[in-house]
Amino acid sequence: MIYKFSSFPKGRSAVIKCFSLAIFLWPAVAFTQKYSFTNYGIENGLPQSQATRILQDNNHRLVIATFLGITRFDGKTFTPITRDNSLIDFVGLLTIDHRGKIWAGNAKGLYSFYANKTNRFVGDKNDSTIIASDLAADRLDNIWGLRNQRLFKISSGHMQYVSVTGGDETVTAITINKNGEVMAAALNKGIYCLKNNKWINAIPVILPKDTNIKRFIVDNNDDDAFYITTGTEVFYVNKNTARKIKIDFQKNGVSQINCLAQDNSNGLWIGTSKGAYYVNNNDPEYFDGSNGFTNYPVNDIFRDFDNNIWFGTNGAGVFRFDGNSILILDQAQGLTEPILQMTCDRNDNILMTGGNKLMAYNRGKMSQIKIPLMDATDVFHCLYTDKENNTWLCTQQALWEETGSNFTRFYPKNKNDPAILFNAVTKDWLKTMWVVTSDGVYYRDKAFKKISGFTGVCTGLIETGPDSILVGTPTSLFLVVGKKIDKSFKADFLKGSNINCLKYYKGRIYIGTFANGLFIWNPHGGPVIHLDEKNGLSSASVYSIDIDKNEVLWVGTGRSVNQFKIKNDGTFQRIINENISNLFVECDQDALLFHNNKVLIGTTKGLLVVKNDLASNSFSAPYTTIQGVSFYNKQTVKYSYSNGYKEPQNLKLPYNNSHITISFDGVYLKNPDNVSYSYKLSPLDTRFSTQVNNNVVDYPSLPPGNYIFSVKAYNLAGASSNVASFSFQITPAYYQTALFKVAIVLLLFVTGISTWKYFRVKEEQKRRLIAQLRLEEQVKIRKQTAEDFHDDLGNKLTRINVLSDILYKKIDVNFSDQRKVIDQIKENADALFTGSKHILWALDPDNDRLSEVLTHVKEFGIDLFLNTAIRFTSDLTNEAFKEITLPMGYGRNVTMILKELFNNALRHSGAQNVTASAFLSDDNNIYVIVEDDGKGFDMGTVKSGNGMRNINNRAKKINGVIETRSSVDEGTNVTLIIKDIPQLH
Repeated sequence: MIYKFSSFPKGRSAVIKCFSLAIFLWPAVAFTQKYSFTNYGIENGLPQSQATRILQDNNHRLVIATFLGITRFDGKTFTPITRDNSLIDFVGLLTIDHRGKIWAGNAKGLYSFYANKTNRFVGDKNDSTIIASDLAADRLDNIWGLRNQRLFKISSGHMQYVSVTGGDETVTAITINKNGEVMAAALNKGIYCLKNNKWINAIPVILPKDTNIKRFIVDNNDDDAFYITTGTEVFYVNKNTARKIKIDFQKNGVSQINCLAQDNSNGLWIGTSKGAYYVNNNDPEYFDGSNGFTNYPVNDIFRDFDNNIWFGTNGAGVFRFDGNSILILDQAQGLTEPILQMTCDRNDNILMTGGNKLMAYNRGKMSQIKIPLMDATDVFHCLYTDKENNTWLCTQQALWEETGSNFTRFYPKNKNDPAILFNAVTKDWLKTMWVVTSDGVYYRDKAFKKISGFTGVCTGLIETGPDSILVGTPTSLFLVVGKKIDKSFKADFLKGSNINCLKYYKGRIYIGTFANGLFIWNPHGGPVIHLDEKNGLSSASVYSIDIDKNEVLWVGTGRSVNQFKIKNDGTFQRIINENISNLFVECDQDALLFHNNKVLIGTTKGLLVVKNDLASNSFSAPYTTIQGVSFYNKQTVKYSYSNGYKEPQNLKLPYNNSHITISFDGVYLKNPDNVSYSYKLSPLDTRFSTQVNNNVVDYPSLPPGNYIFSVKAYNLAGASSNVASFSFQITPAYYQTALFKVAIVLLLFVTGISTWKYFRVKEEQKRRLIAQLRLEEQVKIRKQTAEDFHDDLGNKLTRINVLSDILYKKIDVNFSDQRKVIDQIKENADALFTGSKHILWALDPDNDRLSEVLTHVKEFGIDLFLNTAIRFTSDLTNEAFKEITLPMGYGRNVTMILKELFNNALRHSGAQNVTASAFLSDDNNIYVIVEDDGKGFDMGTVKSGNGMRNINNRAKKINGVIETRSSVDEGTNVTLIIKDIPQLH
């Protein structure tokens, strides 16, 4: 296209003259877009720049075969695994079984590598030089290979040749399908698959005769379809057809096709003798040194578990394809660095500047626009397209306005106009043009005028209303309303902030600052939201702000571009786009542009074109493994090996040397530098720790116990997958063991019981001694009382009797009444004397023996029934009774009980015989029985009187019971049972 520039005449009163000058457009060149590849070479630790095969082990690390042995790669570090063995030279073949055993082949033979040991495979025939041309491991961990175009199988240490077709054949290539089954290409016979130990012809002969299949892979979507290369051509083959992939290899100087691979989008990658091709329903894309890849041959292409595509090259090391979501335009594509401003003109050209150059980019073509009237020393400061699709160019010395296909110089109008440095321009809804400069704010209203009230550098402006403009300066904001500065406007929260950029969106103002982050402000009320490095920004210096159609806030900072989803409640949720986060670039000022579902980002190193696709934010998670366990106690430990990592088995550390260090790794080949970890040590920790970046944990002194260390890794988006764990034990000292503690507890318990018993025995002895002393004192008192009572009361009663006799004799016989009174006095005195004898007998301690009590009862019974119609007999004597001393009070109660029973029998029984007996039972209870052969009574109808109640009460006092058995005309049997006599136990 051709632009025309016009300028106003030098004199304001002169007739305006317009002229047109052709802008010289440099020839538009179809520059190849530069894709994002990451290259790893010897400077990154790769042992040799010629990578022949790439695979992945069970821990998700790459296993790379080179001309100088095999190395593992975790995304950050290359670790040689064959440094000290016979696999240090050229390795051309590689496969890994499900256990993690690596099989490799070179000019010296076949080798297996497992548990840090390399073994040469010699088979049953001690064949040390097995030169293979291909290797593959099936799902049963059988190793398949080609030797002199013959198929062989290694199983359980034995090698045998296998026929695919049942006869002689030439096998040119093998592969493993997604079911883990081996497939073999037999020359002129087709492709065969081993299913259930039987070879099935999957693809018959479709290609021309003697077509030698060099490599083939199974289509992701069809188990019966294959991509095949003959070394010079590529075919898509199924059971019925063979379709040639149309690629003009000679156009780019490609002479050989080396390998094939398919990505997760079903696109086909083709590795060649010069670079690689990609085919996915469109024209093939070619990758070489001109667009971010390499011109060296590609030996192998591998898709890892995270769907990254890896390339092993013959001289340029290893490449990772970071996807086509980001294109890079820099000096290699003819672009000036850095990109400072961007806009889209009416013809859908992306205009961008860098210094004093103006570039146009459209559909992969880059061209430079040369403006003849522009001073060669002039520098672009701003590009802007207004609502009428007119483009404005701000430079250090001039301001140009596009109208249609013409550019009119807006300022300066003549040579006498003062020089103004233009920084930004905008046109409001009233079509008033506003410009901020190095000395204030200008607008066009029939003339070019300056706002009064402020003179100084202005860095940016935005329209906030039909007649209001917000202007940013290096130190503040001010508001212009009605072309006058609003002095009531304040933004005190920005004090001390250097303002870089501004954005107005749905009533809120977004303010990017230098070194103080991003402020989101609602001038009509509400809190100010501040985003900085603590809550999501890669850098506190914000240079660009914009919001896309998905209401995603894009923030260009000094280290990267960050994204935040604007939520309905007005808050901001950070979006992790690892494609962008992976690029640590410095975004330039006001250098974000949305165009055709792409985001163009101007940086100090060129232009990034990013697909604006939220779905691209989803990535797989790291794979976590325990790398190593270090301890500082010298002991013999057995180790287990897992893909190069060794772990101690059944580790037990003593309590006095329990220092342990555990290292771990989250393998994340997509973005290895942005992996964080969370771990816990059970049972000390109940939950995982907060995420940290370090991958080593040190426990200097753990208490005894059984522990399980668990760790998981996170990518930048917060996704985590597996949890790796390691268990170990800290053994306690003997005094910390459970057995010792139980023994101590038992000892303390026994000691406590013994102490308690000791004090209880001592207390009992003391109690018994006191009781004995009290008993002895009571005995003395009873004995003394009996003696005193006998001497005193006996004498008095005797004197009463004597005096009564004397008085009786002196009274005349005629005084019969008086004599009767004297007889009564004498009888009562005798009765009192008799009763006193019984009391005195009970008081005497010598009568507490059971034999004395029963003898006394016997005598009482004889006296009671003397001269009556009842015959009294007793069996109350027993030699054992002499050894039994009753407690104090027992003898009196026994005597009173038996006397009451004798009296009842005398008065109520009508018996002819009454018998009293006693015996000592086997359980040391005393039984005293009173039995008569009288008339008896019905126990169900007769109510007990006071006598029986007294008997029962007395029995209770001596810990005894009364058992009564009686029936009409059958007599009565009353038994006193005395239990728990202390002397009997």
